[in-house]
Amino acid sequence: MKKPTLLLIIVTLLSHFSFAQSDNWNLAGFTPAGEVEILDDLSEAENLQKGELIFAKAKGVFSISPINTINNRALLKLKSEASLRGASHIFIDYRNIENSVVSKSSMYSARIYKQEQVSIAEVKKAIEGKKLLIKMETKYSRNGWKASVYKVNDFININLNAPLEEKNGKVYIKLRNKDGDPKSGRYEGSYLYEIVASEGNRLLVFKENIKGTSMSLLGVEIE
Repeated sequence: MKKPTLLLIIVTLLSHFSFAQSDNWNLAGFTPAGEVEILDDLSEAENLQKGELIFAKAKGVFSISPINTINNRALLKLKSEASLRGASHIFIDYRNIENSVVSKSSMYSARIYKQEQVSIAEVKKAIEGKKLLIKMETKYSRNGWKASVYKVNDFININLNAPLEEKNGKVYIKLRNKDGDPKSGRYEGSYLYEIVASEGNRLLVFKENIKGTSMSLLGVEIE
């Protein structure tokens, strides 16, 4: 596994600070972006849970932009998405770095892997008969520069008959989304979102807003 660079060490500290600012959502089983490890060989993933393919790209604003800075930004974006999806490791299967006078860019694709799995039995016990509130949201877009953290205070409406499902080793919670009118209080449809970490009375839930483009990590408090 590759050793962390000075930039990634700084990113790690910033990741911890960001979550501390949002009442510390660094739950057990969750890996901040700066701590996501790059696997050198697929044999290292033998005991890890295989996940999705992810992508990241960064471009230089000016032709004089240092290619190392652009490349580090692309890697940070790649690790940010991996972190939001609950990954602890990534295996890079494609990399393209362009460093010319007219164009400077860095592009990656990688497979994500997770070290710790969520227990559906523990989550079921924790949420039974309780209210769920979204207290934090980390938003990330592949077209943006970085993830942004926001404080939230929003009630979640769950499907009480069958709020949890387990598929391919992953635990999902079935949520009912608001109909778009903040004043109506009505909900429409049920959607499955992956629980990527659980500890005590808190959950981290991954939500893909626009498939392959925009996503969120919800910090959910159980009351």
